[in-house]
Amino acid sequence: MHSQPFSVPEAIREVLANNRIYLQALELGITNFTALAERIKPDIEKLIGTKVNLNTIVVAIKRFADALEEKPESKRPSTMTSKAKMSLTGSIIDLDFQKDRDDVLADILDEFLENDNQYSLFQTENHLRLLTEDADEIRNLVAEASEKFEGKIREGLSKISIVISPDEQSPYYLLSLISNILYKHQIPIHSAFFTPTEMVVVVNDKDGAKAYDLVRMEIA
Repeated sequence: MHSQPFSVPEAIREVLANNRIYLQALELGITNFTALAERIKPDIEKLIGTKVNLNTIVVAIKRFADALEEKPESKRPSTMTSKAKMSLTGSIIDLDFQKDRDDVLADILDEFLENDNQYSLFQTENHLRLLTEDADEIRNLVAEASEKFEGKIREGLSKISIVISPDEQSPYYLLSLISNILYKHQIPIHSAFFTPTEMVVVVNDKDGAKAYDLVRMEIA
């Protein structure tokens, strides 16, 4: 336990180093120092036991961020507690179907299973999304489906799959980490789906390899 009153730099370090989101944003260089200072000001004043000028907190945050950049990667406060398994699949098409024709959708899925096609299926209240490889046999199935009901088709995509242990890392934190990485490098996300143990991020084909490498360097 810290028996003596905190100094401002010590309080800043205590608050930021123990908050994954703050720390991650600082490491990625996407932090608005003034906004962050306003947010953590009550915590800093609680640790110090007195009022602190906002500009003093801003300066201390900037120094903390500069110190992070200078530290070797292995000595930085850890934001990931385990390794994640990743895979990249290019040439993906996204089939977006309305769920008002469940009988037709069931027939399409049966054909996918019969042909041993690899696909990922995601369901919302009104839509069903099918991510699958862009192959001739898939195109034939899609053409048949399009004749029966209206479905939106998006091609030229890549799928990044990430599998994590449910005991190691929150998928919400992982989603935040990945979205910040892609935002920083201006890589648009076409869609994203996640469960407690797996996440699927879909981007344009031209961005697939770059996005995969950027995320892999952080978490895999």
